[in-house]
Amino acid sequence: MVRSYKWLGGIGYILSFIPYASFISSILVAVAWILMGKDTRERIFTILGVLMLITYVLAIALIIWLILSFLPVAFAGTMAIAPRAMTTPWKMGEAFGRFFAQIIGMIIIGLVLVGLAITVFILDIVAHFRAGKIFNNRWFKIAGWMRIILAIAIIIAIPLTVFMIISSGPSMLPSTPFGPSYGAILSLLFTILWPMLIALVVGLLATIFSIIAFFTISEETTTTQSSSQLQQQ
Repeated sequence: MVRSYKWLGGIGYILSFIPYASFISSILVAVAWILMGKDTRERIFTILGVLMLITYVLAIALIIWLILSFLPVAFAGTMAIAPRAMTTPWKMGEAFGRFFAQIIGMIIIGLVLVGLAITVFILDIVAHFRAGKIFNNRWFKIAGWMRIILAIAIIIAIPLTVFMIISSGPSMLPSTPFGPSYGAILSLLFTILWPMLIALVVGLLATIFSIIAFFTISEETTTTQSSSQLQQQ
């Protein structure tokens, strides 16, 4: 069978580099993993693709909810709560109650998204190593190792960056009579954010290796057996 998922996955990961095309990239990559799971009968691929789609849909839903919740307030300004409501305690309580309920709902959805994102990231690593074994493709394995390095880099970079931001004071920024120069600000950003830049580079390399891995999947006509099937034989 023609493995169309090799093109969907490769193109999907390429689109992740293009601004405003990430929504198409997420869908293509998720569909590619699902089709790969159908072809190889490896449920880990299917589960990864489905969770990718769920995470994407929830993220879009949260963004729409945020826009619909805060857009009226932004247009109304200080008139979001009418003066009559300000003089009525129970109306003020009702307004703040609704606002508090919306905030709690957004926090819950945000936590669910964080949990899904972590799960997808872990499954993504496992799926790359499994695909490397099934297709005998070293690029999937390299992409998997790069994601492990990325996770370590993020764990180290976040607290290190926060510490450097807190420890750096205004005195570290050279200033002119008209305020800090652009070059000084850019230099300071690189000085403070270099751990995150390293993590960004590792993430870009992981994506590049995933692109190569998908495009180098063999175009065999026979369906590849999954590792579980090979163990049973």
